[in-house]
Order: sequence, then C-alpha cells, then structure tokens
Amino acid sequence: MIQSSGDVPQGKLPIGTIMSYGGSLNVEAFEKQGWLYCNGNAIGRDKYSDLFKIIGTSYGSGDQKSTFNLPDFRGTFLRGVSGDTTNDPDAGKRGSLNGGNTGNKVGSVQAFATGMPVDAITSTTNGSHSHSVPHIPKDNSSYAIAGSYQAIWNSGGKSINSAGAHTHEVTGGGDAESRPVNVYTYFLIKFAHP
Repeated sequence: MIQSSGDVPQGKLPIGTIMSYGGSLNVEAFEKQGWLYCNGNAIGRDKYSDLFKIIGTSYGSGDQKSTFNLPDFRGTFLRGVSGDTTNDPDAGKRGSLNGGNTGNKVGSVQAFATGMPVDAITSTTNGSHSHSVPHIPKDNSSYAIAGSYQAIWNSGGKSINSAGAHTHEVTGGGDAESRPVNVYTYFLIKFAHP
C-alpha cells in the first residue's frame, strides 16, 4: 500500500515531489542531492525504499519483485488526477506503462486523442455549379442509319446537371499530433533527504 509522505522537516520537499528543471541535466549530481531523473528506469525497491513507500508501483512494477519504475515524463505533458471531477471525461479508460496504475489514479497514462471541433468543419460553398464528366468520345464511331442502333457521337465534353449549393468533404494529412505551444524541461523526483 502506498503511504503518504507524513511529516516533512520544515524547508524540505516531501519524498515523491516532482520538479521541473530547466538547466543542463547531470544525473549523478542530482542523485547526490536526493533527486532522480524521471526516465522510466527500473530501480531497486530496497535501495530507494523511501520513494517506493510513497509511489509504489504507480508508474510501473519493474521486475515485480525487487524493482519498481520511476515515472517516465520524457516528451509528455503532465495532467492532474481527475478525482471526483469530470475534467477528464476519459479518466476511467486510462492505461498504464510498465504495469503501473490504470484508470483515475496517479501514474496512469492516456494515449493522444483529437476531440471533435466545437464548430463543424465544412468546405466553402460555391453556389450552384456542375462538374465535368471525363472520357466522353469526341468523334463518331459510325455513320447514322435511320432505324438503326448506330448514331453519331457529339464532340467535346459534357457536364452533369447542376446540384445547387453543397459542400465537399475536407481531407488532408494533418500533423503528427495535437498539442498546445510547449517548452521542453527535465522532470526530477525527490527520493531522499541527504
């Protein structure tokens, strides 16, 4: 069972605190100060027992015996747990990485999605217009004979009847993901008070 951070000495951040860091990342130097890089690595449950008591297997169960996973926040956005709100309409459908939490719990993960626009997307209407029909023969295949199936083809192209004002489907590739303007940072998690 995951425990709370309990009483924390004044001036110290609780174990399990996640911090955004904007400088050059020196993993070894931060570890000496009690911080680990949130890169999803599996780490020892005994060696990092204080952190394991706080986050448990929320971000992954490691080898399910002696290790557990750090959060992996590389290239992702963080989102507050929805809890008893409806701020995340898909909270119950959230999955896990590395065997961690699912659903409306800390550590669960959500694949990217694109919501329907509030306003419908349509192409512009061009009013009443027609479209050309390609591949109509332009010369005669034989000469007309009265009472026969043979006839003379009209030369040139033809158009279909006017369809009145209408719209057309919008197609296209789009970008690789939907995202707001963003800035890169490193995320670190507190594991000890050295």
